[in-house]
Amino acid sequence: MLNKINFFNNNRIYFYVILAYTILFYLFSMTYKSIAPFEYKVKNILLNEAITLLDDTSSNILKSIVDNNLSFVHSNYHDANLRLKNEKQLAMMGSPDISSLFVLRISEGDYFFLLDTDKVDHSELNEVFIPEDIKIYSEVVREKKKKFFIQQEIESLSFTLLKPIVQNDKTVALLVIDYTENRLTALLDTSVDALSYLLIILLTLIFVFLFYIIYTHYSKYKIYRNPETNTFNRIYMIENYEKINFKKYYIVLADIDFFKRVNNRHGQKNGDKIIISIIKIIAKNLEKHDKFIQYSGEEFLLLMDREQRSEQQLRILLEAIRIDVQRAVFNIEDDKFSLSISMGVVLNTKVEKSLQDVIHKADTALYESKHKGRNMVSYFDVSQPKRLYREKLREMIESDKLVCYYQPIRDLESKALHHYEALLRIEDGDNIIFPDKILPDLEDSYLYTNLTKRVIEYNVLKLRTDAKMKISINLSADDLVNDSILSILAQNSDLADRLLIEILENKSIDYKRVELSIQKLKLFGYKICIDDFGSGYSNLNHLLKLSIDYLKIDGSIIKEIHHDKRAYSIVKTFATFCKQNDIEVIAEFIDKQDVVDILKSFGVKYGQGWYFSKAEPYDDLDKDHK
Repeated sequence: MLNKINFFNNNRIYFYVILAYTILFYLFSMTYKSIAPFEYKVKNILLNEAITLLDDTSSNILKSIVDNNLSFVHSNYHDANLRLKNEKQLAMMGSPDISSLFVLRISEGDYFFLLDTDKVDHSELNEVFIPEDIKIYSEVVREKKKKFFIQQEIESLSFTLLKPIVQNDKTVALLVIDYTENRLTALLDTSVDALSYLLIILLTLIFVFLFYIIYTHYSKYKIYRNPETNTFNRIYMIENYEKINFKKYYIVLADIDFFKRVNNRHGQKNGDKIIISIIKIIAKNLEKHDKFIQYSGEEFLLLMDREQRSEQQLRILLEAIRIDVQRAVFNIEDDKFSLSISMGVVLNTKVEKSLQDVIHKADTALYESKHKGRNMVSYFDVSQPKRLYREKLREMIESDKLVCYYQPIRDLESKALHHYEALLRIEDGDNIIFPDKILPDLEDSYLYTNLTKRVIEYNVLKLRTDAKMKISINLSADDLVNDSILSILAQNSDLADRLLIEILENKSIDYKRVELSIQKLKLFGYKICIDDFGSGYSNLNHLLKLSIDYLKIDGSIIKEIHHDKRAYSIVKTFATFCKQNDIEVIAEFIDKQDVVDILKSFGVKYGQGWYFSKAEPYDDLDKDHK
């Protein structure tokens, strides 16, 4: 219900819906009340067209008996022979379809017989005639125009024609012709019924059409909006990307600082409640024509209407929003805490080519806010070296400069190739840029996710062109809970037996959500590996929470095992634990046979390192996987 109320309260269609349905209701009501008068009027219109010949005949006869007599009523009233002659002329119009044909004189609003062609029931001269519908007779007299009307009072009659006899610009008499043509009446009834039904069908179709339009708009509204906050979501962005006139807005990309800590500590459900609270804080500062898009979980895209404010007013407003969020106190159970928000802004959107370019630049400004300590608003300035570098990275990522080199993982016993690990590189002319020079500058940015997608797509293409190749790719824990990345993997699940997923841990990892994603991927047939285990954040307790198939021990430990007792003991412990839990172990950075021998003694099955081969471009591989 709230969704429907928000829909109508926030769309101009609200006014048009009420207006349209009011008009439809009025039309239906009026049609129901006026159906009889409507049918009567239509019948008269159709009747007028149907008996044109009879009308013309009566006009000719009237002309012959009236035009040569300057005092038609007086002459016929006092001359019995003239009256008889005129009655015979009128009788020439007689037919089986005519019940009666007579002329009435008018005196002080009353009607008296002057001529009557009926021989069986002949009315005497000056006999009073009382019309069944005096109103119609009066209209003919007053307007001096003929009229047809359907007989509703006398069942034996079908319709009546009244023709005025006018002399000296005054209606002195009426020619009355009563018809009994039931076939014509029946045809008229059928035609009118058809028109009535057509009108009802037309109104019904209009009603259905309006309902369809409203239902379609409402269905899209439900898809596009968060019902609790009434903000747009990312689906709206995807489906309306080309329709948004971004040049009429200032573009703001905002992100809640360190929000993953809230999810990790209090759970996603409570985290969503906090997000809703922050959305409401931001939304209360926006104008009607601004757009608020929930770009991702805790990241928001604000399209601020230029006509509503100047650049200076925007700066003041964004600072006020930042302060409002900072001052807010959030309460989950007994835990009270505060949060902050970082923003990146693009002011001069009019010079940009696409909304995507504007969002990238806003993301660059947002990145600067985060790396300057967060809880601030930064404005994109292409003249700053750091931003120029980040823009260059974006261009390289989105071009064909992104490539993967491949390092083999081999069976330590047989030296047979098990699979290749895909390692990211960017080829900038003759210069090769390694991941450690790129990823820190992309952390917590839109580009990081975009980079991951490009790496997946690059390797999917390799697998589809080389049916014997088997590859592992690196995904961060954040990548693994990103719906768009999971969607790409799901779409390519037919390659799951040749595409191994290596997870890079980080300090903000949400193990419950990661495990849920792992379970989804395993249903598709993917094998899962923990990469760089033993460095930084990894421990056996966390390992027990994840359903993995491989464990890759970090190279910083492996390269020390032949001369460091602690490294030796750690690797041995890891290997024993994995063997007991059906997890295969992969060792990194193997540089000599001595290390291979020690690893084999621990039961470690696979290894990689320069001892076997360095990472090489696809075209330089020995192709021994074929």
